[in-house]
Amino acid sequence: MASVFEWQPNRFLQDHRGSQPFALLVLNQPLKNGSNLRKLWRNSALRVAADGGANRLHELSSFQGKFSNLQVIIGDLDSLRPQVHDFYTSQHNPAQVIHDTDQETTDFGKAIAWIRKTQPTGTDIIALGGIGGRIDQGLSQLHHLYLFQSDPAYADGRVYLLSGSSLTFLLKAGTHRIQVKEDGEEEVFGKHVGIIPLQEPSRITTKGLEWDVTDWETRMGGRVSTSNHVLPETKVVEVQTTKDVLFTIALRTIDGEEDG
Repeated sequence: MASVFEWQPNRFLQDHRGSQPFALLVLNQPLKNGSNLRKLWRNSALRVAADGGANRLHELSSFQGKFSNLQVIIGDLDSLRPQVHDFYTSQHNPAQVIHDTDQETTDFGKAIAWIRKTQPTGTDIIALGGIGGRIDQGLSQLHHLYLFQSDPAYADGRVYLLSGSSLTFLLKAGTHRIQVKEDGEEEVFGKHVGIIPLQEPSRITTKGLEWDVTDWETRMGGRVSTSNHVLPETKVVEVQTTKDVLFTIALRTIDGEEDG
C-alpha cells in the first residue's frame, strides 16, 4: 500500500503552540520583525542561529528587548560579529556557541545535523530565511531540503523553509494530504501553490487546486505546475507523486493579502 503523509504546516504559524514541538533555525538572510517571526519564536521548543543568522536577529530594532533568548549559535563563525557573540553569551540564559570548522558543509547543514543529533527523533525544523538573494544560496537552501529528507517516512523529522512570502517543503514519493485551512483558526496561507520536480521528473495527481492534474508528467525543462491556486473551499490539498517534489505555498499578510 502506498504511503500517505498528513501535513499540518499551518499549526506553526498560529497564535498558540502546536501539539508537536519544533526547532526554529534562523539563517543568515534578511529578516522581518513581523507576526510570523513572533509566532515562531513563541511556539518553538528550540531556537538556533546558523552563524550570521544571529547577526540578523540582533539587527531587528525590537529584538534585544523581546527575543534575546537565543539558545544556540552554530557554524564556522566567520560571519558572527563580536558584539553579537557577546550579547547572546551574556544573557541570563546564555546561548551556546558551537564552532564547527568543517569546510565540506554549510552553516545550514551544520545546524540541521546538530539539531538532529541532540533533539528527540522526529523533531521538525523550520528554517527561517528567504531565497530571494543570490541564486546559488537559494539553490543551496533547496538542496538542503532534499539532503536532509532522505528517509522515505520522514523518521528524522520534517524540514520546512520559510521565506518572507512562502513556505516550502519536500514531498516524498507517495500521497500527501496538506491542511491549508482549519475551522476556527486564522488563515495563514494564500492561494498560490507550486509543485516543483527539482531533482528528477515525476508524475503527479492533485486535488483541491484550481487546475488539478491526473497522472501528469512534470519535469524541469518540460511542464511544471507553478502559480496554481488553492480553491476557496479547499481545506486539504492532496498531492500524489511518484518522485520527490518541492511543494511551496504563499503566505498571507496581516491584512489577508498574499505577501509577495
